[in-house]
Amino acid sequence: MPLATLRKFGYPASLIKTYRHWHLLLRPAQPTLGSMVLICKENAHHYSEISAAAADEQKWIISDIEKVLSQRFEYSKINYLMLMMVDPAVHFHVIPRYEFSVEFCGKEFADSQWPLPPSLGDDLSLSPLYYDELLKTLKSDFCDLGAKAEDGVSGKPYRRMYTSGCFDIFHQGHLNILKHSKALCDYLIVGVSTDELIIKSKGRPPMIPFEERISILESNRYVDEVIPQIDKNKQEIVDRYRIDAISVGSDWKGKYPKVSCEMVYFDYTPNVSSTILKQKLNLTSKS
Repeated sequence: MPLATLRKFGYPASLIKTYRHWHLLLRPAQPTLGSMVLICKENAHHYSEISAAAADEQKWIISDIEKVLSQRFEYSKINYLMLMMVDPAVHFHVIPRYEFSVEFCGKEFADSQWPLPPSLGDDLSLSPLYYDELLKTLKSDFCDLGAKAEDGVSGKPYRRMYTSGCFDIFHQGHLNILKHSKALCDYLIVGVSTDELIIKSKGRPPMIPFEERISILESNRYVDEVIPQIDKNKQEIVDRYRIDAISVGSDWKGKYPKVSCEMVYFDYTPNVSSTILKQKLNLTSKS
């Protein structure tokens, strides 16, 4: 995974959507409104080195991008810049272009370079409030595309489910929850706690770095989408990703934060937990 390039563009906080082979981020510096960065997850430094699967998926992602930006902002043109001068990982700057000013949250934003080529040195200097609202809006727009594609898929009890965890040492108990959750839904989204959230909540860093933990979940056949869990605001996840039900272990009954969707509780696999495994490996104290 091209970690340095991802971090440079604000990952995981700037993530709009993760695909099987690509991450789509909202560009921290916005030369035009809605500018993004599309970064290949594969360790490739030449475009010719990406897999055929990644190349095929890129076509569908470009279609998603153009559909969302057209519906949201009615861009005039769109520029895809593949530079790879400073950051060698395969990535594209996605710059929507506007002949006329575009409105967002009661404010007008102009494309100062139109009709000339874009300048990546330009920045609309969005306030944190506006940037966060733009990120939430685009996440919701991309989520709507996925929701429409899932309509009438299987007749399972739920269309979209969510489960989350640290997944510090992936074990059979984790697998069972994912398997049982997927059996109940068309689309399973899994939140993986960032290193920062684990340190904040547990007072220590995880044994396995976030990038490795999230890649393990992305390769699991029961998982449709993996997202960073940067805080414990479950209702925001429910609203943003149109979640119909959340699945968790049965020990969370009566303790899970209140949410507007249904809750599904699964019994934990006996004698299997990350804490027990760490104790067996002498990775944590027994106190």
